[in-house]
Amino acid sequence: MHFSIRRIEPADAADMARLSNAPGVVRHTSQLPCHTEAAWRKKLDSLPADCHSLVAVDEQDHVIANAGLLLNTRPRCRHAATLFLVVHDDWQGQGVGKALLTALLDLADNWLGLKRIELMAQADNARAIGLYERFGFRHEGISRQDILQDGVYVDSVNMARLTGLEGRA
Repeated sequence: MHFSIRRIEPADAADMARLSNAPGVVRHTSQLPCHTEAAWRKKLDSLPADCHSLVAVDEQDHVIANAGLLLNTRPRCRHAATLFLVVHDDWQGQGVGKALLTALLDLADNWLGLKRIELMAQADNARAIGLYERFGFRHEGISRQDILQDGVYVDSVNMARLTGLEGRA
């Protein structure tokens, strides 16, 4: 299956609602289910400048995954960003997450000059954690009983990737 990557657009609202309501996406994010196209349209119409969001689209230009960087706007933390990544259930394990992560890290390293990228992944999401580890993200800790998942509180793994800080203690 073929896909391409581009910047998210307001016209993606319906596809983003479908993506964010996919069972695997709902399960492994902190978002509530039942996202609407109208809510996504409002969000995409006012996407802040500190959010760099990309989508992977199939051959018909339907969104199959979304990833992005939320830049930290605090003056002494502008070297850092929070990463998010979701892939539709039908496209998981097919290189979509890897391609989006590659594109985001290129943006972070070569265009934004970021030194720290952090994220949280649910502890039972081994596929996502493995992907992040392959890209140099390291475990920094566990947030115990962090997210309610199917009526049970589950742990989240805090991970970060640091660049340009070699030789520092």
